[in-house]
Amino acid sequence: MSEFDSMTFARRLKALREERGLNQKELSRAAGLTEAAIANYEVGRGMPNAVKVVALANALGCTTDVLLGIVPLAVA
Repeated sequence: MSEFDSMTFARRLKALREERGLNQKELSRAAGLTEAAIANYEVGRGMPNAVKVVALANALGCTTDVLLGIVPLAVA
């Protein structure tokens, strides 16, 4: 991806969460974020800061590159 796209992030976040069998509440607890924040991120309303992206990636067991859409999901 040549340019950052917030909708790519939104789709990746939801896809990775569902792939791991987590609901939004479980991911929010694992990442230390609110459930509302997760819901907003997944529909493209707002973007997490770098610290939160790292927390989400850690909770999902992936790299920030995968979560941000820099690396294809097939690599994840």
